[in-house]
Amino acid sequence: MLAVLATGFLGLPLLAGLDVFRWHVLPSPTPFVSTFGLVLFALGWSLKQLALWTNAFATTVVRVQGAQTVADAGVYAVVRHPFYAADPRILVGLGLWPASYAAAVVPVTLMVIRLQLEERFLRRRLPGYAEYALRVPYRLIPGVW
Repeated sequence: MLAVLATGFLGLPLLAGLDVFRWHVLPSPTPFVSTFGLVLFALGWSLKQLALWTNAFATTVVRVQGAQTVADAGVYAVVRHPFYAADPRILVGLGLWPASYAAAVVPVTLMVIRLQLEERFLRRRLPGYAEYALRVPYRLIPGVW
């Protein structure tokens, strides 16, 4: 699954370029929306950095490490996956910035699938995660999901 996600992420510029210059799957966003995409991208990277600074065990590989405990402070007190909460902003921003709605949708869909698989893994393998999920009910977007 990670290979599919990595391919989707790395292929995003290609998808955006093909959509904008060749396929025209959806109408191109306005310059304002493209600029908004750049802002989303920057906000996403900032949130990702906050998550990394808060959780020393954050990694791209889903695993439980030796002395790992549930991170529940800082941004982890608001959503269970702030590292991934940044991804839709980054991915949608990367799609909108070069002016492609289609390139904004595909990688977010793949990311949501990966998040659900990781949740299942953490509930089974990381002590205290199920209780944490009850305390912090939202995965990515407070008040929504």
